[in-house]
Amino acid sequence: MNEKRLTTLEYGLLGLIGMSPMTGYDVHKIFATTPLGHFSASPGAIYPALRRLAHSGFLEARLDTSREARPRRIYSLTTVGERALDDWLHQPVTREDLIRGGGAPVLRFSLAQGRLGREEILAYLETYQKVLAAYLKELCGHGELLTGPENLHGRISLSLGVRGYESELEWTKWAAGEIKQAGRIASRPRPSSGKGKENKKEVRDVTKKSR
Repeated sequence: MNEKRLTTLEYGLLGLIGMSPMTGYDVHKIFATTPLGHFSASPGAIYPALRRLAHSGFLEARLDTSREARPRRIYSLTTVGERALDDWLHQPVTREDLIRGGGAPVLRFSLAQGRLGREEILAYLETYQKVLAAYLKELCGHGELLTGPENLHGRISLSLGVRGYESELEWTKWAAGEIKQAGRIASRPRPSSGKGKENKKEVRDVTKKSR
């Protein structure tokens, strides 16, 4: 069994197919019409990736012959694929993810719903925040070295990256707040419909009349 490290695109495919078995066409359509296209909307990347995942045992491909037209190959996760996806979702964000992950931290977060518990997701966002804060400090340190008019363009270019990571940091804090708020709402007791009180009043009225 091939236990090599998968690409971000391949993990994205596992996460998507983990929600529901799909054909290659279904997968490509989602990548082509949603923000997942950031990772690749090219059939030249998606179809070979699906075949690699099936060949390596992460996906199972079965032929659907229920239609009269050309049979469709439907992909679903194998036990190995489930384990690989679960392990990836539980990985904390690293500095390497921020620099070369190609959006992997946000993709992991988006695919975690229903697979990770609320506290696990909050812990993930906390590590995400810490790595972002540390990297921002590092970038600002580089900026302090770019003094003088000869480094003007360098400082301006670096500021674009700094602003982007600052925005990402604010997003992680907001996301954690949204999840905590959703948890508080879900844990609130449902308000009484008032029917119980009405029934008790009716019982008291009947009792009075019978005296």
